[in-house]
Amino acid sequence: MKRERNYTVSERAVIAIGAAAGKSVAEINAVLEADAKRTGGTYRPANATSVGMAARYPTLPTNTAEANALWEHITHPKPLGAE
Repeated sequence: MKRERNYTVSERAVIAIGAAAGKSVAEINAVLEADAKRTGGTYRPANATSVGMAARYPTLPTNTAEANALWEHITHPKPLGAE
């Protein structure tokens, strides 16, 4: 069986932030797939094991509200001048 490629830096960030925000694997994969389509990259879905490991990172926000705010920021970016 061929080994899958490693996650890119941006994929790892989406997985880690999604896990910290309590997002499901399906929600995280929807963002990863949309980004791959948008950029013309290769879609590599996250699996439950990867999401579970990412949820245990000690440097992630421990406050769910902060993690959700970060998730919103990466999934629905606003123009730099917007507040």
